[in-house]
Amino acid sequence: MFCQDNKGTAAAIIGVITVMLAMMLFALAFDTAFLYARRDAIKQALDYSNMAVYRNLDLDKLADGILYINKTAAEDTFQEFLAQNLRLDGSLNPLPGSLAAGPVQVVDFRVFNPEDLPNIDGLGNPVTEVSVYSQVRVPVRPVFSGLFTTVSVPVAITTDVPRGLP
Repeated sequence: MFCQDNKGTAAAIIGVITVMLAMMLFALAFDTAFLYARRDAIKQALDYSNMAVYRNLDLDKLADGILYINKTAAEDTFQEFLAQNLRLDGSLNPLPGSLAAGPVQVVDFRVFNPEDLPNIDGLGNPVTEVSVYSQVRVPVRPVFSGLFTTVSVPVAITTDVPRGLP
């Protein structure tokens, strides 16, 4: 019979374990690369949302050469563009086709106007000019481990004044 001879059984078991371990390492490497790619896409969307805040410059002060952003309007603009850039609804819940796998949380949002300078952003970097800082947590579902869980990806960025503004 086939199973009566145990020669090579250990080699077969070691072979199966090696293949399973290689598949797990591939899945881990793939999910890690996937999460880095998602983080970069989220960071770009966050940067674009920060840049949209510069629409709220006080035009009267700008005429005098002073950059000043209305903080209340800035927060509304940031939320609006964040939702648009990440395909979220008004409550920051994901819509179909969104990068997010659940509600997005805005952890921190700050506008640094001239009277706030010099300062330090949430990442510990010095801020010496008018800037917008934001930090979000976005739940993402990885490809392989996403079958079991979601990963909360923290993303933060400070966006300086776009070129062309004084």
